[in-house]
Amino acid sequence: MSSCTPYFEQQHARLDALLHAHLLDLVGGDFAAAQQRFAAWQAGIAAHIEIENTRLLPHVPAQARWAARVYWLEHERITLLAEEYQARLQAAMQNPPRDEPARREMVLTLLDAAHALRHVLEHHHAREEQALAQELPQALQAEVWGAATST
Repeated sequence: MSSCTPYFEQQHARLDALLHAHLLDLVGGDFAAAQQRFAAWQAGIAAHIEIENTRLLPHVPAQARWAARVYWLEHERITLLAEEYQARLQAAMQNPPRDEPARREMVLTLLDAAHALRHVLEHHHAREEQALAQELPQALQAEVWGAATST
């Protein structure tokens, strides 16, 4: 629906920008900044998921393309993948590379580890933007996401 305000798109773009900045820090070998940015992304996605789970998903209509349970399960998967990736990032930080080849290997290993998380996020965000955003009342989205962005 073209009349829909892109609340989900705006939220996802903000979160994607944080994750992208993390990956750029990682590629640049700035592991401390990468860890800080990932922590910021992780806090952001946790808040986003909490808002969706408590304020939006209870309003998914019975005739929706996907039941609220689908989104809840995806949220659990995203949270788990983020925690697993955070653990790998933390382990890498505790064992810094000795030289440039080791740094490159570490970066590649972490980028590979981030791939599953990014893949799930991409599909989940698309599902929310293409279905959930169209099925929830616009007034509810404005109320919920408007309050979320003002905090």
